[in-house]
Amino acid sequence: MMGAQYCSWLLGFLLPSLWEAEVAVSATALLAATVALLLILDQSASNGTTTTTPTTSSPPPSTARIHHRDGRRRRSSARGKKAAAPELRWHTCEITSPPADGSPRRGSSSTTTNTYVIKVELVSAKYLIGANLNGTSEPYAVISLGEQKRFSSMVPSSRNPLWGQGFNFLARELPAEVTVTIYDWDNVCKCKVIGSVTVAILGEDKTESTWYDLDSRSGQVCMRISSMEVFNSDSYFNQHTRVDSQRKMTLNKQRLAMIEDSGPLQAMFEFPHDEIVQHSYSCALERCFLHYGRMYISSWHLCFHSKVFAKQLNVIIPLQDINEIKRSQHSLINPAIIIYLHTGAGGHGAPPLCCQQNGSFRYKFTSFWNRNRTFRALETALQIYRANLEAEKQATTFQPFINEHVLVDVTSNTFPGTPEKFFTLILGDNPIFIQQYRDARKDTDLKMSKWYASDEYGGNVREVTFRSLCHSPLCPTDTAVTELQHTSFSKDKRNLIYETKQQAHDVPFGSYFEIHCRWSLRKTSSSTCQVNIKIGVNMKKWCILQSKIKSGATDEERSLQDFAGCM
Repeated sequence: MMGAQYCSWLLGFLLPSLWEAEVAVSATALLAATVALLLILDQSASNGTTTTTPTTSSPPPSTARIHHRDGRRRRSSARGKKAAAPELRWHTCEITSPPADGSPRRGSSSTTTNTYVIKVELVSAKYLIGANLNGTSEPYAVISLGEQKRFSSMVPSSRNPLWGQGFNFLARELPAEVTVTIYDWDNVCKCKVIGSVTVAILGEDKTESTWYDLDSRSGQVCMRISSMEVFNSDSYFNQHTRVDSQRKMTLNKQRLAMIEDSGPLQAMFEFPHDEIVQHSYSCALERCFLHYGRMYISSWHLCFHSKVFAKQLNVIIPLQDINEIKRSQHSLINPAIIIYLHTGAGGHGAPPLCCQQNGSFRYKFTSFWNRNRTFRALETALQIYRANLEAEKQATTFQPFINEHVLVDVTSNTFPGTPEKFFTLILGDNPIFIQQYRDARKDTDLKMSKWYASDEYGGNVREVTFRSLCHSPLCPTDTAVTELQHTSFSKDKRNLIYETKQQAHDVPFGSYFEIHCRWSLRKTSSSTCQVNIKIGVNMKKWCILQSKIKSGATDEERSLQDFAGCM
């Protein structure tokens, strides 16, 4: 009896009841349904992802945040560059024509500078109304272009002054504006404005004598204006404008100690702290009467400051503008020094005196305590300045653009024009000749950068890329070609050197050699020049086909010379 009860209790303890079995079965069924639903949803999601993967891909959240931050940084950087563009636009012009593959050009620069020489000839003026009782004035003109400013001479007691004076200006781009302001000289008070006019120079041109109305009740000024683009070479640019970098030869090699305390040059003339006074002398500037003041001589400038009554004069003469200094006399007994300026330099800070013989400008200083000592100091400053310029020119050495040892003579011919005309017609920024030549050879995809000044080779360089047909059975049908070009003029512009080095990229052993060429042009008359052409193959490495490469290297250059002879 007891055994039967014990077995019944044990079975009830080990086996679940009907209610427990129902709960377990229901929970199992619910779990199975949940797992099945999750599997179905996961499969559908994976199918959707697989379908959209080839067309789009989403970065992970962290990557998206990084890209968003980078985008904001790039946009802010772009806004900063855009805001700074008006300041840089005067000095540079961007070249936005990269190669088709997006890679940067080798040996090229992202900027190029266009330089123009603008010559303003101030002829005369008429109908000027001055402050004198008879309506006359002591007129002088201030001609300005940007930050450049030139002073004409002063004509005493005149309503219709005659000047006949020329002034040279520099411009980095056209159009540009030249402003002419005519003042009435006053010995005691501030000079009064008679009138002004602004003339826009839209492009390269040369105008005849033209009368311009002043922005006053009456008055006209007559001017002749010419503008000319020059090659982006410092030597050529400076020869036309007589403007050199006044400080680079000394600051780069003989850097002066920085003087934190402001001296007279900083206080009165707002010069940088690295320019200090080397000599200082008491003297007077000759005008209608003598303006007593003080002369300051530095490594780059000759300055004069005077303040008499309410009249203050600040004359700043760059040493580069001084052509000659001479001893002279004022009123026969007062020793003086006359400073002659280069033609086209113009006055600086005050109207200069004008020489009747050659029209050049001059300043006359007198009333020295010791004129000879001042004269020797001026001579020494000029000699040191010019010696530094010559030393800089001699110390400047450029790398050879091509290997001269591999060149051999190809041909010699006569070109009907000057070297400058050859450069304009054949090698300019938009040459029709090169386009026609490449079209005749059935070359395609021609791209040319603009000329830009080269500090490594001197002169100007540019890059030309195109695809050229291949006629050798060992080569593909066409190949990509990169040609680097270099031009350099002599100082007198009678000689032009045009050099090229060309490399084919898709031909066998293309990286082993370059084709070097030199065109030498020498002016023989006013309408002709002699052209000598040399060509050679510069082997970077030895290869088994180098004899065949050298023998066939002159074919293209001969065809170029023949094509040029047909132009």
